[in-house]
Amino acid sequence: MSLDALARSGAILSSAGVALMIVLMVALLAFPVIKNCDGAQRCSYQSTAPGELQSIVQPGFLAISLMTISVGVLIMRFSRRLESKKTEKRTEA
Repeated sequence: MSLDALARSGAILSSAGVALMIVLMVALLAFPVIKNCDGAQRCSYQSTAPGELQSIVQPGFLAISLMTISVGVLIMRFSRRLESKKTEKRTEA
């Protein structure tokens, strides 16, 4: 795989993570979360989203989207670093 293709795949992966985060934000705006507290200052949070979207309105979904973004950025930075080292070696020779 060429370094340019590696950088593009990182950009695509990062964009997919951003899309996942946008889906989460839209779901949170469309279906708010209700806070239920009892007298002992113990609170629970429950989403009003329908059953299919319950898996999206979870803290784990946010973690997955953030990890996807960071892995995409890491791949892009790694490929750019390898590309600069490759160019550096050519100028030295």
